[in-house]
Amino acid sequence: MELFIPSLVGIVLAALVVMFILPRLSPIILGVLALVFLVLAAYQHFTFFGNEYALSTWQLPLVNYGPYLLLGGLIIFLILFIVNFIGTGSTDVTAPIQKMNEAVDRVVEQAPTFEDAKQGVAAATNNALKAVGLGGPNNNRPVNRPANRPNFPPAPNAGPNAGRIPNGPRFSRI
Repeated sequence: MELFIPSLVGIVLAALVVMFILPRLSPIILGVLALVFLVLAAYQHFTFFGNEYALSTWQLPLVNYGPYLLLGGLIIFLILFIVNFIGTGSTDVTAPIQKMNEAVDRVVEQAPTFEDAKQGVAAATNNALKAVGLGGPNNNRPVNRPANRPNFPPAPNAGPNAGRIPNGPRFSRI
């Protein structure tokens, strides 16, 4: 029981240092402190367990395989580095955004118009869900709106393009 209180105090002090002092330090100071503590811990570990390392013999047969393990690890690292540097995938970073724009276009094509409101919102919602592939057995292609289908009626005293969606709404456009 005599070791419990000092250990608890040490844990509380370490928690206080981690929560209140370390976040205020710069990354360079944290890196230097980590390196200093690593060297101190390695020195203390070696001085404490040095005799046991000197008397240990189980790893001596493994000394013969050291160069091969080192070269094998280096070759694997270089192969992975080259693959990562050259790259193997697509370089088109706009592909997800283009897919999203296409999905938005399909939804806008099926957006409810004034006539859809007369027929009911459920039919318009079903058409919009089918456009993005979420409804019906034939949901693998978009349903196009006929060219003669009007958009929302313009408000009174509005300009010539009022009530029309130019090219459909976009979440983003690159």
